[in-house]
Amino acid sequence: MNLLITAISSATGPSGICRHAYNLVRCAASGNEVLQITLALGSWQESYFRSSFDFDKVRVKIASFDIPNDAFARNMWYLRELPKFAEEVAADIVHLSFPVPIRRNAMRCPVVVSLHDLYPYDEPGNFGFPKVFFNRVFLQQCLKEADCVACVSETTLSRLKLRFPRFADRKAVVVHNCVTIDSNKPVIPSGRRKFALMVAQHRANKNILLALRAFGELLQRRRIDEHLSLLLVGNHGPETAAIRSLIKEQSLETGVELIEGVSDGELRWMYENCEFLMAPSSMEGFGLPIVEGLFCGCRVVCSDIPSFREIGGDACHYFDLHAESDSSAMVEAICNALAEPARPAKRLARFLIGNVAKEYMALYVHLREDAQDAVECEE
Repeated sequence: MNLLITAISSATGPSGICRHAYNLVRCAASGNEVLQITLALGSWQESYFRSSFDFDKVRVKIASFDIPNDAFARNMWYLRELPKFAEEVAADIVHLSFPVPIRRNAMRCPVVVSLHDLYPYDEPGNFGFPKVFFNRVFLQQCLKEADCVACVSETTLSRLKLRFPRFADRKAVVVHNCVTIDSNKPVIPSGRRKFALMVAQHRANKNILLALRAFGELLQRRRIDEHLSLLLVGNHGPETAAIRSLIKEQSLETGVELIEGVSDGELRWMYENCEFLMAPSSMEGFGLPIVEGLFCGCRVVCSDIPSFREIGGDACHYFDLHAESDSSAMVEAICNALAEPARPAKRLARFLIGNVAKEYMALYVHLREDAQDAVECEE
């Protein structure tokens, strides 16, 4: 079987979508069913993909496309060039690492799309106006055209059932994100003192401003060491200006560090050595940092939302985002977490690459066999 994975996106640094695409490659390479794996990237992505992820461990051909990094050019590539490239590499399955506009009738093989969330509807502020409306159109078009929608969690599937029940009933399955952080050796960054950690892109639903207010309150009330720092790891985005402004307003310049582009080895060391991990999101389809943090044995303090409950179980310290003072509720959860050792997590095996790979392989084989049967019926 030949597998084509697409990951061409606007990101100019590692993101959750990038990690998902890499993990799809890892899953496909872990067995013998897939003979050839091709990963399609934009030319601006190849460098950070190679520096952030260890491709020496996997057999994959990286195809880099030199197109402008703008929405029109990327969407046109998916609509016009993807069918040609799928034919060129003799793909038996095309796996889109996130929803994009496609022409299914121009491709001879089945198409799978990974659905992480329904942000264009649930978190429109992440896109802005009028961009959010184009994203909604492209999401609907992709859901309609794809042969299978692989939801990364039961929570995402439930959102799909509410918004687009016809797609959920006909073509949706759940295949959780896999975790590969444990396969990388820890890399110790230089000059690190004690720190708390948050791993998130600078977007509104991540609630980084809430985390900053809680961190400032902890320092002000002397509930944590005055020398404890907060590392915010993630790509800059729409909230970056507001984040920098709040850091300055609360005089946290010496205590908060914004970090982009860490390697998996560095990230693993951060998870293993942080005092606690914060994840105060208002909406998530999965929550990879929580699973990675639990794998690495750190204390996890997070908002009480369905996706975090689904993946974190009883191992996390939850707080209510709708409490009268959300920052105080978060502060209390952090204090409770610090008062005890990290809780052991249960059911993490479902996120291991071997188990997730088996689910994807079964899905690919089923889709390919259905496609072959359809061809035979036409003949």
